[in-house]
Amino acid sequence: LLPDRDGLDLSREVLKDYPEIKIIMMTAFGTVKNAVNAMKMGIYDYLTKPINLDELLIILRRAIQEQRLIKENDNLKSKLNNKYRFENIIGVSGKMQQVFQKVTKVANSDATVLIRGESGTGKELIARAIHFQSKQKGQPLVEINCASIPENLLESELFGHEKGAFTGAYKMKKGKFEIADKGTLFLDEIGELPLALQAKLLRVLQEHRFTRVGGVDNIEVNVRLIAATNADLEQKMADGLFREDLYYRLNVIPVIIPPLRERLEDIGPLTDHFINKFSEKEGRAIRGINEEARKILLAYEWPGNVRELENAVENSVVMCDGDCITADDLPAYLKGTRITGSSTLLDIVMQENDLSYRDKLEACEREIIRQALIETENNKTRAAKNLGFTLRTLRNKVKKYSL
Repeated sequence: LLPDRDGLDLSREVLKDYPEIKIIMMTAFGTVKNAVNAMKMGIYDYLTKPINLDELLIILRRAIQEQRLIKENDNLKSKLNNKYRFENIIGVSGKMQQVFQKVTKVANSDATVLIRGESGTGKELIARAIHFQSKQKGQPLVEINCASIPENLLESELFGHEKGAFTGAYKMKKGKFEIADKGTLFLDEIGELPLALQAKLLRVLQEHRFTRVGGVDNIEVNVRLIAATNADLEQKMADGLFREDLYYRLNVIPVIIPPLRERLEDIGPLTDHFINKFSEKEGRAIRGINEEARKILLAYEWPGNVRELENAVENSVVMCDGDCITADDLPAYLKGTRITGSSTLLDIVMQENDLSYRDKLEACEREIIRQALIETENNKTRAAKNLGFTLRTLRNKVKKYSL
């Protein structure tokens, strides 16, 4: 069939133009050398005649399965790229458009980015958007929240550990830096990183290498770092809680996300988006929100920002009896913003007959915590002290109430 050339030559030409094709070679002149050369060239598998049909069937099934997995993986990557395109992060206001423009410019850079903004503004979405628009998009995006992991475990999470490094270290473990090699590492709540680990992080940023806990060998990595915080890092530096040299290493390209109360134009589009999202999730046919309810949303300060709005809309979708969200469907604490005169929060909540006493108690607690955070400019340590909470208790309640 091939008088002027052999199967290897033809396969080489085919793979040059169509590298995704799976080629299975069959030959009557099989040698170990030919098989090795075929595999090196990219031939999927190699059979010698006479052909065993059962063996051929197994190879064909495996090739089809692998091709399907590759296609599914490509589709997933495409969906991720589309999901985290900047235009799919809702923000029609001028302030958010400025954020998108800045992020678009830095996406293809390797420069370190520091994203700053209040809790719930969407810092993690911006971090993911940067990664999926960058040249690292085909590589890992590894995320870690520095505030959610106990201090004694955080070093191991970031840098890994060797077997026997400490009690319970039964085997070697790679850290987030190793896992993120050639990709992006997103350090959320960077302001909560302990001072001892700040020094080690600084060395990694300077030298691009580190040692695992309990190890002696240097491990080199090529990682694009994105950090985020809702803390006042300048105040932390003044208080001796954050290293100045690390701050300047992180703050190469600062991206500031404005709070929702400073971009009221975004509340309407975000509300509509969340109504569609949760209507589909709950199997409801809710077409929108009426004008009175929309005005209430615009009048509220949203200390928990977009995350709080999302939770409020989900609550409203569940509580809505009709096909349009009204003021009666909104959470009680939102409606308190339109009460004037001598009415107190307790008065407002107690008037809500459809709420249990537990719900009323939580509504009051939520508002008190919200005010404490506003008065301390979101300094959780000071707010916890003022409220008589431990810092861990306050963090749990902030998460519970989406503040």
